[in-house]
Formats: sequence, C-alpha cells, structure tokens
Amino acid sequence: MFRILILLVLAGALGASETPSARPAPPTVTIALKGAWVLDADGKPIGPQGFRRGLQPSGLVYRDGRLWSIGDQRSEYPNHVFRIDPRTGRLIGKPIRLDPEPPAGAESADFQEYRAIPNCDFEGLAVVPGAKDRMLALTEDKTPWIADVRLEESAGSFQARLKQLTRITLPPGITSWRNDPNYRFEGLCVSDDAAMVYLAFERAEDELPRIYSTPLAEAVSGSAPRLVEVPVAFAAVPLRADKPKARLNVNDIQFLRTDGRPSLLAVLRDQERVATIDLEKHEVTRIVDLQLLDPEGRAIEWVSPEGLAVDTASDRLWIINDPDSVGTNYRLRDRPAPEGPFAEYSALLYEVRLSEVLGVASGPRPTVQKTVQKGDTEDGGGTVQSGDGKTLRK
Repeated sequence: MFRILILLVLAGALGASETPSARPAPPTVTIALKGAWVLDADGKPIGPQGFRRGLQPSGLVYRDGRLWSIGDQRSEYPNHVFRIDPRTGRLIGKPIRLDPEPPAGAESADFQEYRAIPNCDFEGLAVVPGAKDRMLALTEDKTPWIADVRLEESAGSFQARLKQLTRITLPPGITSWRNDPNYRFEGLCVSDDAAMVYLAFERAEDELPRIYSTPLAEAVSGSAPRLVEVPVAFAAVPLRADKPKARLNVNDIQFLRTDGRPSLLAVLRDQERVATIDLEKHEVTRIVDLQLLDPEGRAIEWVSPEGLAVDTASDRLWIINDPDSVGTNYRLRDRPAPEGPFAEYSALLYEVRLSEVLGVASGPRPTVQKTVQKGDTEDGGGTVQSGDGKTLRK
C-alpha cells in the first residue's frame, strides 16, 4: 500500500509538471520596426467612406514575389484580394473580386448565402503548397467559411474564383470571447506537404486562443470538417510587461519548420507580438515583442497587426496591420487624435529578417529592397540606425 501511495504521489507530481501554468514562460525579445504606408497603385491613400475604413487588410501571404492580402467586412474592397509590392507597399493593379463559379445547375445554399452578403468578413488567407493557382481564404463574422479559391491569369490580368465554400462549426464546448462572433476563426495556413490545414481561433471565453487542425481534403469538401485541437499551452504565455492590459489572441498563422520540427508563427494582435509555436511540443517556444513604428520612427498608440507572411528563401517576414476602426486609437502616441495617414486608416507594412524573429542563425541574404528612411544610416552588415541612434533593424 505504501508503495502504491508513493507511485500515486509521483504520478500526480509528473502530471502537474505538464500543466500549462507549470511550464516555464517562453523567452522574449524585442524588435523595433518602421513601417511603410500601404497605398494604391498610384501612390494615393485608400481613405474611409462611411462604414468602410480604407483597405482594412486581414491575412497576408507571400506568393511569386508578391504579397497578397484580403479585405475584411469594413474594407473599401470587401470580398476582394489584393496584391502588394513588398518593396514599396503599393498595390499592384486593382483589387480582385472573389466571385463564385458560375452555377452549372442548382446552386448550393452556401453560395446563395455568399452572394447575398456584400461584405463578407474575410480574415485569413493561405497558399496551398504545390498548387500554384490555389489559395484558401477564411471568414469570421456572419458565416464562418473556408473558401477554396482559384486564381486565373490571362495577359497579366487576374480573376479569383470560389470553387467551394466549406462551413465551419464550432467544436463542442467552445464559445468565442464574450460570445462575440468577431473573436472566432481568424487565421489559417496549410502544412508544407499540403496534407493539413491549421486554423487559429482568436480568443475563447477563457481568454485564451485555440489552434485546430483538419485534413485539407475535409477543409475544402463542402461539408463541416472535423476539427482536432492542437493543445498549445497558451496559459504559459505571460502578459506583455509594457502592455499589461492587452489580452492574448491569435490573428494569423504561417506554417514553417524550425530545426526540422513543424511549427507555426502567429501574430498576436492585441499584445503586438509574434510567437513561435512548436506543434510537437504543443507550446510557445519564443515570443517577439514588436515595437511597430510609423515610417518616421514614431510610436503608435494602437497598431493592430493582423497578418504575417514568410519567405524562407529570402529570410524575410512581413507584417501588415488592420487599423482599428473604432474611436481614435490609431494615432501617434503623442497626439490626441489621428492625423494624416492615421486619419485615413492607411495600413502599414513591416519587414524583418525571419531568422531574427526565430532567433536562429541568419538565413540567405535577402534579395528584396530594404526600407531605409531619411536620416537613417546602414552599416555593411544590414543594421539600420535611426537618426536618434536607436537600432531599428538588423
């Protein structure tokens, strides 16, 4: 009996060591970045009109030398994808509308519903490895769908066709934070073998996000996919010291391998962080606290980063924000109200070395143009110093 009691105590101790709260906090570093304004193809801002709030980009992917994003329900271009030049931040051509395939017969209820919504709340975008002309998109508010998208290019002109809409149902026992439909599925990505789709549930009622997986075949089947939770220990993620009131959420994810291990990079909007998630260990292994500045290096009150894209070949990571559409949060920190591009809800695009974010040895020298502002200096190793002597990027 005594030996049994000892074994039970040891088992309890081992079990306790595996609880999220008992896990050590992941290492955290800080990176400061200056952004570039995202403008139209002519270099003009895309300003607000009534309910709409400029471009309002959500989700970001890198494909064929371009960045692609998608507009949410308050965008000037809802139900559209847009291409962005990563060197300049300008749109490439006009936004591309996501149109359903012309019906060959009776149209499904999902496509009928989609056609009736003029401004679907698209939040996520993903490339499908090995399928050059295929993307997945994700909606959050109103009806949550995974959209199977085909890109058709002819003489440099693109069309985007919706081949399938797959409705997502919430897993049993999961409720969005405050039962708000704007805190449901926000980001998605596809594994490098194109077998699995990962979905980011922004924030649940317990104030923690969730990560789910489902086979790609089910994600685009037209029938509700089976979602399996990846039990990431989000409870071990500490509050950000300089933003103690910011809650934890996940707003976009990208799949990659770190040291050969399957991982996700996640952008945490409210805390303005990027987190590395080990899919085998089920834990956050590294956090980068972002200091996201305007093009002149000035602090912003509320940046709201919502999309991130990676290109491992050039060792680059890009982040795009979806400016806050309520109140006067999106402004310079030392100003009482938004001015200039902030008042126009202009988005900001940020660029950094992927290896710096991951905390690994530097990858290949980047081939894309760097953004260096007037008054900055750059040494031969790629370190950028602002006019006031602060290190902005390495």
